[in-house]
This record gives sequence, structure tokens and C-alpha cells, in this order.
Amino acid sequence: MMKKNILFINGIPDDRKMLIQKINKNGLIKWRGKGGANLSYFLKNDLFDQYDIVFDLKGTQELPRQMIHAVFNQISDADTHKNVLKKADSFYKTVSKHVPFFNPPANVMNTTRDNIYRLLQGVDKLHIPKTVKIQPKSPSDIYNTVEKEHFEFPVIFRQAGDHGGISTVKIDDKTEQFYAFPLDGRDYYLTQFVETAKNKIYAKYRLVVVNGEVFIRHVIYGREWMVHAGSQIEEQEISNYKKSVSKHFLTEIKPLIQPTIDQIYYRIGLDYFGIDCHIDNNMNLLVFEINANMNVFTKSKNSVFTKHIEMARQALINMLIKGKK
Repeated sequence: MMKKNILFINGIPDDRKMLIQKINKNGLIKWRGKGGANLSYFLKNDLFDQYDIVFDLKGTQELPRQMIHAVFNQISDADTHKNVLKKADSFYKTVSKHVPFFNPPANVMNTTRDNIYRLLQGVDKLHIPKTVKIQPKSPSDIYNTVEKEHFEFPVIFRQAGDHGGISTVKIDDKTEQFYAFPLDGRDYYLTQFVETAKNKIYAKYRLVVVNGEVFIRHVIYGREWMVHAGSQIEEQEISNYKKSVSKHFLTEIKPLIQPTIDQIYYRIGLDYFGIDCHIDNNMNLLVFEINANMNVFTKSKNSVFTKHIEMARQALINMLIKGKK
């Protein structure tokens, strides 16, 4: 079988800021930026060759000269990469007539937090907390929106484009002054807070969807409402919870949540994306975030979910080779 050539697209963020990691003697720059799915490094294999292009903010750009058999759009943040996603969309409209194109840019543009809230209303066993985008210039602008949009305290306030809990705060009442936030008209999100703690423990599941099929990346537990890897509980009882989720996901969890995932997949139109959520005992999903901009294949030491991560990786490789279902 002829070896395929897969083109992976990255992009320059709208603010043009990137971290330069290394410049070699030939002037080749190794850089790292946010807003990309960061997949190509983890998909190296003998089944296809990879070619990479970084879309800049200029009008035209030289493309790889090799014949390309499929394209994967890794630009994944609709808040920080608006301009380059428009450029990638023009590219999509040209090449998708001839080769498979995964994660169409126009569909990525629709994965802002407020759009996800609108797109996924009415899906059975799925709850998306109300979210609106605002451009406040004072604390009163924020509180006026809380009242106008009929939010109830507490609400979550975060700067658009930030991830990992950066620039995020839970507002319990009207005493918050927002001193740490530049209220200069830039985009922020207001999201209705929903209590999910069970026995004062919060759980956050990270699911990954590949070609419509759901896999689990991990579940982490914490004592604070905003659960992240750095704040998770490391105790034997929690370790046992994780092992139980890993052991029973394929047989007891996945079959019950897959119908909900099917609806999400068809509505947002992405071939690859992640879901951060809470899953209750009745297999209802409370969504924290849905987009293609999540760390999935970065390795975790002694993770009980390693086999699940590898299953998702193999599914992604198969999709790139065989095409969409």
C-alpha cells in the first residue's frame, strides 16, 4: 500500500506572540504557541509521512511541494486564532474538494464557550451551563450582565482564550472588584456555576472524541471547584476511584454516554475534540469545556489511563489513513 502524506496545519495567534525555544545554526526556529491541538508529534508512525505548515497572517503562503493525501487542521482555539482560522478556511474550501480535511476551520470557529452553549441545547442527558461573552470596561458592566441575563450567584468569570484556570474566578456576590483583570473591552465569559461536589470532592473527566467515538483521557479529583492536575488529590482512596473508572469505562460508562457523544459530534462537526465534564451516577454529562485545544497525548507517569490514551491515539491514526466514518 502506498504510504500517504498527511499535512498538519498550525497557526500564528492573533496577538503574534510565541515562545521561541531554539534557533539552530541554519536559522530554523523551534517554537511553541498556544491554540494548537499539538497532535503531529505524538502520531509519528510508519503508516504515513507528516508535513507541517504554520499559517501566518499574510495573504499568500508557499505550501509543501509533496503530494498531500489528507489535511489535519490543528488550529483549535477560536478565541485566540480568529484571523488565521479564516485563512485556513479559505484553504479548506480549495483543497477539501480533492482530499479529506479533518477538523474544518469554520467548525473550529464555532467552539467558543458561548457558541457551545447555544449549539448543544436540547441534547438528552447533557447540560451546558449558560455562558455569554462580554466586553466589560468596569465591574458594573459585569454585574449588569449578571442581572440582565438572569444569572444566579455564584458565576464564573474568565478571560477568553485563557486555559488551565488562568484568569478565572468564581464570583459569589457583588463585592468582587476584579483588580486582577484588565477591563478594557477585551472578551470575557460569564458562565453559570453549577455545584457538582460529592462528599466535598469534585471530579473532572476528560474525554476525547475521535471520528465520533468516545475515549477517556483521565479523571482527576480535587477539593476545590476548579480541578486541575496541580490541585488534584493524591490519596489511596482517590487512586482506587481512578482505577475503577479505568477498569469499567469500556463496559459500563462508554456504552451509556456514547449516544450523548453522538449528538455532540454531529452538532459541532469536528473529527477530533476533547470534553471536560462531570459525569454523575445516572451518566448525565455536565460540560465544563468542549474544543480541540486540550492536552490528550502528553504522557503522565504511572497513569492508570495509559491504555485508553493509546486507544484514542490509534483511532486517530486509523482515521487519518482510512478517512471519516
